[in-house]
Amino acid sequence: MSDHKVTVEQLPSGKWACFLHVPGHDEPINLGREFKNDEQAENWLNVSESVTAIEMMLRKYKK
Repeated sequence: MSDHKVTVEQLPSGKWACFLHVPGHDEPINLGREFKNDEQAENWLNVSESVTAIEMMLRKYKK
């Protein structure tokens, strides 16, 4: 069971991005991709590129 979560949020620019929330890390971590709409961002979470990005950020930020 994992203790992190990923959300899709709108950026000030109007684009959408996926954010990783890690316990003990106050700020959500932008996974580095921006999308024109929330549907594209949600779909990206189903591809292996997002899994790799999440794993990399978890290794970087987990204590």
